[in-house]
Amino acid sequence: MFEAVEQIVQQNKSIPSRSTIPHPTSHRRRRDRSTVPIQTEVDATIDHQTSVKPLRQGKKAFEDPIVNTDVDVSQEYDKSSSPLVNSSTPKMKQKSSSQQPLPTNLEQLQNTLITTAEHDVRQSLFNNIGTLGSTTLNFDTIDRLQDTLVQTIEKRANPTKENSNELNNLFDDLKRTLVNAIIEQQPMLLQDLIKQSVADALKNQHKSMLNVTTTTNGQANRQKAITLANSREIKISADTKKTCIDTNFRQQRDAVVANKRFRDLIQQWSAISSMKDLTDTIKRHGTNKLEYAWLLFCWIGHYIKYALHCNINAAESVFRTRQGVCRGFASLYHECCSLLGIDCYEISGYAKNNLVKTNEELNKSPHAWNSIVLDNYTYLVDPTWGAGGRDNENKLEDFYFLTSPEEFIYTHYCSGYQLLAPEISRAEFLSLPIMRSIYYQLGLNLLSPKQGFNEISENLFKISIRTPKHVNMFATLKVGKDEYPRNLHTFCQRDETNRDIFNCYIAPPVDGLYNIDIFANTNNEQTYQGAINMRLRVSNITNAFTFPMTYLTFKVHNCILIEPLQGVVHKNEEILIHMIIPNANVIKIQNGHDHIVPTKDEYKKGLLKKKIRVQDDIQVCGRWDDNADTISTICIFYMI
Repeated sequence: MFEAVEQIVQQNKSIPSRSTIPHPTSHRRRRDRSTVPIQTEVDATIDHQTSVKPLRQGKKAFEDPIVNTDVDVSQEYDKSSSPLVNSSTPKMKQKSSSQQPLPTNLEQLQNTLITTAEHDVRQSLFNNIGTLGSTTLNFDTIDRLQDTLVQTIEKRANPTKENSNELNNLFDDLKRTLVNAIIEQQPMLLQDLIKQSVADALKNQHKSMLNVTTTTNGQANRQKAITLANSREIKISADTKKTCIDTNFRQQRDAVVANKRFRDLIQQWSAISSMKDLTDTIKRHGTNKLEYAWLLFCWIGHYIKYALHCNINAAESVFRTRQGVCRGFASLYHECCSLLGIDCYEISGYAKNNLVKTNEELNKSPHAWNSIVLDNYTYLVDPTWGAGGRDNENKLEDFYFLTSPEEFIYTHYCSGYQLLAPEISRAEFLSLPIMRSIYYQLGLNLLSPKQGFNEISENLFKISIRTPKHVNMFATLKVGKDEYPRNLHTFCQRDETNRDIFNCYIAPPVDGLYNIDIFANTNNEQTYQGAINMRLRVSNITNAFTFPMTYLTFKVHNCILIEPLQGVVHKNEEILIHMIIPNANVIKIQNGHDHIVPTKDEYKKGLLKKKIRVQDDIQVCGRWDDNADTISTICIFYMI
């Protein structure tokens, strides 16, 4: 299917720029439906360890959202090539459905249908390639895809008439996601959708044979429950007999770390030629062991680089070459602490930095760090992560100097050296989400779910985080390195009743194992940083959907969408638009050619509650400045 899309793109001599793509409503539409425009609120390349770009500026009311056409047209189209990108999935033989014998069991039938459907969908696109638009597919084409898939299953599975209608409903619900996938040129997503649609169809047919009623229409989709995982919370408490976490000590530690004179001194120590010279210099400028430990941590963070393939871990060699891996960092910190008269130990364990890991994955992530003793209490130090770790930025991360054991345990594990009472097990460690340093620095508090690995069979998953009012958030959903369209499958906003809470909603498109990353920044910052990582396994999902399109206006004016959360609405369906839109002077709702102004009862005290009979795409707009000439789009619901 994706090969056909690539062929479509190849047939165009040039790809139009964002500004030259025609508005979807300018095309002839089947049953008044438009192709789906794509706009991403946060348009940035994201790295878990680096910051990301801020939100892009919003559009004026009724202007076109941007259509993403970032596709690679440099490669020649090859009919024989696999449709999957970087996939280890074996290539399927493609035979005509009429040539394939009817399999005798459900699993064989599913494999046959997947192969046949992929072949027939590609043929459908090739046979109608002249009718397609420039870089998007219109709804006539999507209808052909649906018909092809349904006919394929009818030929191979011979369903009843009722079940045939059920299949049509199923594929109708998947159309919008198919359109989005094709527009955004995401081969892996497209492949998954074909496979999932066939599997769901077969599952529904099998249930129908067993006289089990299955609801698959769009209306049932609207009432699907939100899933919050409720696994038990793991008790994490510092062992106060071994370590000190009281306020007085934290204030002493923070004062030393914030001392600008120390950081300025470190900048002048680049030419120090031996570990003894380094420790002697530290002793001349520090007044106690706490300051010694910090100056050493700070010097290593500035001058030692992480070198992934470095096999030299001896402290002297790491100092001389100014590079090493975690074992070398820990060894250097240990040796220098000994010269400074500080009791220090090297700890070997495991770490999870970017992703919540399985037991097998954790075995491949060994790590080393240190503990030091100050005034008869033990504290944890990670000089490797303090120096930026594998990012090689040499950006000093002071969070990993004397880190609280209650925070350290979310990323570092070693039995016997946790400074917790009681210690947690390896299995409990694996179940924890990853909390990165920015999580603690911004004062975030994950309310639910408390675990890092969650399993659901619903179409909506909710993560709740207590946050200060000046903090903003967004989430990403990935399979491996492939990110699903953020504006379609993740949606973050303040809670409607408690504004101290941020809710991040996740709408997974198909069954699978997903990585969820939550990014945060403050109102006066231009970049976002990764704060939380967790994993989500989805199985037996039905009625997958996407969220409404939101614009920068939604965020700037602290709007909250209560219902509907689904971004796709149906013609002649009655929906209740229920939103919090604070302090707007004017609210307008565009429903096709109708421009609706809510009454004073329908919009009062910032709360909008308006019933709408859907005639076309629904745009909710607002104006806050009486002197403004335009009205701004807040969000859009697309009609099919």
